[in-house]
Amino acid sequence: MDEKTMIENRSALTRDTAGYKELLEAMRFAAQTADKLIAEVEPSLLGERYLTTEQVMTHFHISRRTLQNYRDKGIVPYTAIGGTLLYPESKINEVLEKNYYKPAGCKELK
Repeated sequence: MDEKTMIENRSALTRDTAGYKELLEAMRFAAQTADKLIAEVEPSLLGERYLTTEQVMTHFHISRRTLQNYRDKGIVPYTAIGGTLLYPESKINEVLEKNYYKPAGCKELK
């Protein structure tokens, strides 16, 4: 096929063409999928999952200030990397288990 024929068969991609609309929709879907994955996947290192400050606040139902108090008192372990605080999930669960108080008269479930 010569160059002249290739130029004549080439169609332009404009905002009004179906191809443009399909491409735009595919890009939107890819961006939504990436945003969802970023929101759902916790950072991990050597098999340990880490929670963000917002996730720990939601998990404990506490304020940012209360979480800071817990950090200052050494109640909640954390790692600071470049201004970002991360909390090892297994250690957060240990804190919860350590501070669990069984109601009086309640039998232990097995």
